[in-house]
Amino acid sequence: MTTAIQREMQKVGYYIELVKPRLTAMALFSGAVGYVAAVPAGMAIPWMTVLHLLIALGFVGAASNIMNQAMEHNLDKIMDRTSDRPIPSGKVEEMEAKALSIVCAAIGLLYLYIVFPKKPLVTILAFLTFISYVCVYTPMKTKSSMNTIVGAFPGALPLLTGWVAYRGVADFQGFSVFAIVFVWQLPHFFSIAWIYKEDYMKAGYKMISLYDKTGKQAVVLINVGTIALGFTSFIPFLVDLTGILYFFGAFVANVLNMMTALLLIKDRNKYMKLYFYASIIWLPFILTLLMIDRT
Repeated sequence: MTTAIQREMQKVGYYIELVKPRLTAMALFSGAVGYVAAVPAGMAIPWMTVLHLLIALGFVGAASNIMNQAMEHNLDKIMDRTSDRPIPSGKVEEMEAKALSIVCAAIGLLYLYIVFPKKPLVTILAFLTFISYVCVYTPMKTKSSMNTIVGAFPGALPLLTGWVAYRGVADFQGFSVFAIVFVWQLPHFFSIAWIYKEDYMKAGYKMISLYDKTGKQAVVLINVGTIALGFTSFIPFLVDLTGILYFFGAFVANVLNMMTALLLIKDRNKYMKLYFYASIIWLPFILTLLMIDRT
């Protein structure tokens, strides 16, 4: 293998890193859940349409993550956990990344418009996801601690986009599943804000932990958020979107999630990462139940 080919392969690796594969994969999973949950039980799921949806959302999600890193590369350079990302480490140029982001966004949005020509709301929601993440949430991170709440909107929109891709409308049932991902992000990111508090402070991000000297505020917010998440997760059952399997599965998941949140009262420094990992397990479990137990 020649040196030139090796360099090109390395470059591709850097581009993949810019996409944030795990974050993009979670958005794609949410989009798939939204679509499948919208299909009534007993009806065939058009998997080829789901595949087209995920390809398009993959491009839009990649565009959002790439542009986010291009805009924040000077701050990423300051933080220990992000200093080795492709742009702050000099592996990819800022303008190169921005151009790639715009191309990915255009491909993804055009793809959606072609696949769902009679459902323009699908393309609109994907566009709103990109714009709200890049133009609102990203700059807001250095200006207001409310950024976590604002950032929860683009984080939850892929699920609603998937729902609309099948139903054509954003109805109450659709918003019931959107609400789960929206509310889940709050306690989850409150835990991240505390775990990486020093890094965020060093870079000048106005995370909620900046004003939380002891961690007591984080514990309260996480516990309140976890309680709210528990109630929110039962809405799909109450609006007749899911059945009894979902109800009992959600009940067990919420009890376990709440137990990890309560441990923070005992020792927030010892158990904060436990809550963080528990919340990571909770969401895909609940979303999988949503797909399996449709009414």
